Amino acid sequence: MLSWGEWRGALLALSGFLVVVFAVIIVQPGLPGELLLQSLRFHLIACGIGLAAALALAGARWRGLLLLMVMLGFGAHSATYVLDFQARRVDYASAPLAQFRFLSFNVLTGNPRSEELVEAIIANPPDVALIMETPGIESHLDRLAEVFPYRAGCEDTVVCDISLHSRYPFEEVSVADLPPLGRERLIIGRINVDGQRVSVAGIHLTKPYYDNVAEVELWHIDRALDGIEGPLVLAGDFNSASWTEPMAWIGREQGLASGPTQPATWPVRLGPLGVPIDNVFTRGAAQLISLESGESYGSNHRPLWATVGLYGAD
Repeated sequence: MLSWGEWRGALLALSGFLVVVFAVIIVQPGLPGELLLQSLRFHLIACGIGLAAALALAGARWRGLLLLMVMLGFGAHSATYVLDFQARRVDYASAPLAQFRFLSFNVLTGNPRSEELVEAIIANPPDVALIMETPGIESHLDRLAEVFPYRAGCEDTVVCDISLHSRYPFEEVSVADLPPLGRERLIIGRINVDGQRVSVAGIHLTKPYYDNVAEVELWHIDRALDGIEGPLVLAGDFNSASWTEPMAWIGREQGLASGPTQPATWPVRLGPLGVPIDNVFTRGAAQLISLESGESYGSNHRPLWATVGLYGAD
């Protein structure tokens, strides 16, 4: 059996390793997997606070207190990323001129519950639905068309990923490959909701395990969004939380605001304790009134249900 001294030594080693991980997150030397670690900031902070408590219980009270102070410092640093998005929300005194319900859902290619998933959407349909990994519900697209008469994207499910479904006609719409890996993972459509025009942009970023690919994709997305005037909703599977550096960058570049909350969407088994790698942002006179996650129906992501308010011209 390990002695108390050995337990303290093991806990101190884990604490030191965790501090090094946070140093990598903050300094960002460009190591593989760095972006994934950034998404796990708050989970790592929770682990650090647990280690600090364990050190105190093991008799290393001062070292536990020091680790706690370091973790609280990391927490304050991480919170600035969240507050930056929140600061761009506008406190409108009046009610929106128009609003619509919006669904953003990575349905998972090969979803074994695809029919149930589609029927659930139809039973409580939004006004606009952004679907990622659309081939996962390929055989049920005709059923969706009964509720959403307007659709863009995934005309050929062999080469596509993303699609946009709407009860409102598209005034303009474009579907594009997303360099450097290609495949249709960027879609932008403009609709008119009760006299208020709004653009809806959907993206599906590459997983953060591939060096710098997501940063390249966001650079192309930034250029595409620069050409959009008026209210904007940007949604999709970002494969990163908003408190990662690349997401903070595009948030600053595009003046994006987050919702009142950022619900966890992955992994599904962790429920609200997971990571919000799917998100919805707004710009200009569009703002999220509410944002909630929902049932996954066989997907490895939880969907996001939003109410978007439109407050007139920018």
